[in-house]
Amino acid sequence: MNHFIRDLLEKKPLVEQFLEKYPNCLSAFSFVNIFAWKDFFHFRFETIDGNLCVFAENDVGCFLYLPPLGKTISPRAVEECFKIMDKTNRSSGMSRVENVHKQQLKFFPRKFYRYSLKGYEYCYYREDIARLRGNSYKSQRALYNYCAKNYPIRYVPFEPSMAAGCQLLYERWAKNRLHKRQEEIYQHMIEENRQVHPAVMTFCRDLPLMGRVVMIGDALKGYTFGYPLNDDMFCVLFEIVDLEVKGLAVYIFRALCADRELQSYKFINVMDDFAMPGIQQTKMSFKPVMLFPSYSITRVRV
Repeated sequence: MNHFIRDLLEKKPLVEQFLEKYPNCLSAFSFVNIFAWKDFFHFRFETIDGNLCVFAENDVGCFLYLPPLGKTISPRAVEECFKIMDKTNRSSGMSRVENVHKQQLKFFPRKFYRYSLKGYEYCYYREDIARLRGNSYKSQRALYNYCAKNYPIRYVPFEPSMAAGCQLLYERWAKNRLHKRQEEIYQHMIEENRQVHPAVMTFCRDLPLMGRVVMIGDALKGYTFGYPLNDDMFCVLFEIVDLEVKGLAVYIFRALCADRELQSYKFINVMDDFAMPGIQQTKMSFKPVMLFPSYSITRVRV
């Protein structure tokens, strides 16, 4: 383990201490989510006026990965954060606060700050997906039943020895997706996750991160990983399946929602749709009970 990773993991108790003060439903409000992007940003943590401020920096500049963490958001902490960012970014315009929940907008007066809606995260009742009952889930239920009936399928916990098989599956999945989807944002997402998935798998026990895989015979055909966001909500970080296995995507999602380790969670967050109609259509088809907006905040220039 190199010292950059070790130093980041050592910040986990501090981050979680502040996250517990104000539980949030957005996927970014987790140390797991921060760690997942360690290869893309250098994270710096500073306590300002009682808030923990998480800065993310790369060659382009610096921004606040989350709004200041704590029981409430200190106006002084926000102002200090923008001073720090502006000093680094100068005139690049990169200074901003990412992953702001709608309920936190009140801490950013419109007189001084500008809001930009990034998108929505999709949330379901866990039991709705675990049961797939009723006409609303007729098509998903048919796919699940087809998969369960026609394949010698097993849903089992992830083990580190499975990481290589997961990586091979990702490469096959990515090749298929890159061929069929030409949108730049989608292709960029695929390239980024080529690094993210192996990174979190390697450290899943340190984070901790729950992983499950689907085996058909001796072949690894799907995997899914996620983490708790709060006492009531579990977040799916990513899910990859062999696209040639009919119904497998529904099978693994339902199996996760029915997993014994998730019985205490009422909700499942599956993150956003990357502003892509196809992904939006799929996520809407599972009948979300809530959509959580996420905002980016910049300062009004005078």
